[in-house]
Amino acid sequence: MSTTTATPTRVLDLVLVGSGEDIAALTVIARHAGALVYRSAPAPVSDGRHRVILRLHLHHR
Repeated sequence: MSTTTATPTRVLDLVLVGSGEDIAALTVIARHAGALVYRSAPAPVSDGRHRVILRLHLHHR
């Protein structure tokens, strides 16, 4: 009988403030890496940029 062990994971919440293009690029990278679990809707910041929260699950090897 073989057993498998779960890969340790770490949850990381990132708050990104920037232009829509920068946030979109980082979202695509996280999604492509398979780490993206949650992305909030963009919220405007007083200086015209946007704030987004990304929740990532990072797997340790």
